[in-house]
Amino acid sequence: MTFPTNIPAVTIWEKTVVNRAAAYIRHETGAAYWQDNRGQTQGHDEDDSIFLAIHASAVTDGYIPKVNDRVLPGSVPDEQPPQTAYTVGNVKDLRFGSAMMQHIEVILK
Repeated sequence: MTFPTNIPAVTIWEKTVVNRAAAYIRHETGAAYWQDNRGQTQGHDEDDSIFLAIHASAVTDGYIPKVNDRVLPGSVPDEQPPQTAYTVGNVKDLRFGSAMMQHIEVILK
């Protein structure tokens, strides 16, 4: 069994604060699984959101997304996140157990 992927890369802009203004540090991961749930209403926290699963081996620079970071699928060279970037709402670090299934789950709003 292999970890499912459907996008070749993910670009993450880490949100920081410099002189009381938002600033971003760009990170990029390898292949990931991206599932768009927007427009669905089932009564769960993850409704109307995007589910992103990044395999532990795809985290190339060691950065794990955190709440309020900005994310887009693919390799985006921009140093600042575009207006179309999604905001991280929730992160679960599941890098334990079988090496084939270790991953990070991210809910995007």
